Amino acid sequence: MNEALKFPLRQARLRGPCLAICLFILAACLAAQSASGQDDAPFARLFDTGVSLAEPLTEELLARPGAWRQVPEDDVSHPFTGDAVLLNDKLVVLVKKQGLGPEIYSKMTSRLKHRATVGYAGAVSLPLSSPDGLRIIQNTTASVAVEAGFKSSTAAALRLRLTTGESILEIQSKEGTGFVEVRSETHYVVVPDYFGDDMVYEAEAVRGLFLPAENFCLHLLEGGDAMLMSVRQSGEQDDWLAAGGSRAEGGSCLSRIRCSNGKSVWLAFLESPAIWHAQSGLASDDWKPPFPAKWRRSFVRENCVADSWDMDTGPGPGQSVGKHQGPLISYLLDRRTATPLLASCPTDVMRNTLGVGPCQYILACEGLGGEGDPTPNSVMNWVEKQFEQKKDRKAAEDIKERLEQMVKHAVDAKSRIQRYAGFALRLRNSPAGKQDQFFSIAADLDRFSAVGLAPAASPQRTRQLAGEVAGLIGKENAFAPCCQLGRELRSIGAVQDHALAKCRMAVRRVRQEALSLAINQPPAAAHALEVQRLAEQFLRTK
Repeated sequence: MNEALKFPLRQARLRGPCLAICLFILAACLAAQSASGQDDAPFARLFDTGVSLAEPLTEELLARPGAWRQVPEDDVSHPFTGDAVLLNDKLVVLVKKQGLGPEIYSKMTSRLKHRATVGYAGAVSLPLSSPDGLRIIQNTTASVAVEAGFKSSTAAALRLRLTTGESILEIQSKEGTGFVEVRSETHYVVVPDYFGDDMVYEAEAVRGLFLPAENFCLHLLEGGDAMLMSVRQSGEQDDWLAAGGSRAEGGSCLSRIRCSNGKSVWLAFLESPAIWHAQSGLASDDWKPPFPAKWRRSFVRENCVADSWDMDTGPGPGQSVGKHQGPLISYLLDRRTATPLLASCPTDVMRNTLGVGPCQYILACEGLGGEGDPTPNSVMNWVEKQFEQKKDRKAAEDIKERLEQMVKHAVDAKSRIQRYAGFALRLRNSPAGKQDQFFSIAADLDRFSAVGLAPAASPQRTRQLAGEVAGLIGKENAFAPCCQLGRELRSIGAVQDHALAKCRMAVRRVRQEALSLAINQPPAAAHALEVQRLAEQFLRTK
């Protein structure tokens, strides 16, 4: 018997027969896997192919890896004679010594599928560097990591890490410089905005621009059965959408993500039949989601800006009318209670990589996070529970304290929205402010901030309603009126959330337009870079 299993099995006999049976089954599975050469277990593994593979990885090669040598666990000094293969039950990462760079294959469908190729470039405008050597960084059943060197003007290397049971590849630049290039068969690139409107780009039509993404974006892959989510640990890691080749000619979408010292880039692969769908905005809307979840719809207007809404709530006022130049995109965004446990959503990836959910994310971006979650939705969820369970009298001081935090949050949100309105004025007064793209965004900022500053969504109204909630403490049958007040408070919070999200996206668009203009139109670079500096300074100021 495997020595590593002896001690756990002895412990299992002491703790009970069920655990012992489970561990024996695990041992049997490992033995069966070793004998058959199959890799259906979630554990991370590392292989040496022996010789460098000239052709793409195939199911036949993967099904009989006997010709490959598995690098023993904890061995980090193994010298590779061929290519390195990192794998678990969901992904296979082939790190070649020759070729364009590491290739990522998915095992999540009925057949092995190439999803992306990764490379290294010293700058946006430079060609890819050639691979140059492999080194093991980590080698356990929990995670495997290798460092792939690249030939460039300076020493450059990418570290690639795969963990147990995750369809996520983590990438870091050892020096924190250069760009990670991701090549994939992308149809659309979506910059999701949980509380506002998405940006949607048709990859085939793109010719060099920075995306207004802060930390993540979605690549909707050909076939409608997969999405590639790229996540950046730092908001300063720009995403440059270099080009989208013609799909008719088998072209690929090229995205370059800026490296940053000590910061990761994650590539997450989300797969399920009909995980996204696109149709003409004029076509009959008969598409149905394949399973219960929070599905997002984005109707693309001019300049790649979309009208976006949750599929189960429908479009808001004015969202289904206007000038729509693009398609209607539907895609999986978040889970509901009834969502299948095995389904993986972008929000799951956000939590697994950045460690936050949508609400905490926007609060952190805007510098509005406080102790706990001071938003009306979160506060009223807790307060209503106290009234429902007849604990309001005992929790009176806690209720009042949380209501006060909620009011402060509303005041801070209003102040932030007012600063967005001020940014619009500064943008107009800048040397580049009269250019069409910036003038249009300034008008959007005026419109979004006006909605967020409406009297019906004022902190004064929030304080009034919070006082009415506090006045219910200790009264009989107070749960129903508390819920009614909660609905009004949540409505105010939603208005502020939407205004903040839309304003922030607008400023990110300013930065994206300025960066792209500086690269694509050098004569306008000086004024564009000034606008870029203005936008970056605002986004950093909380």
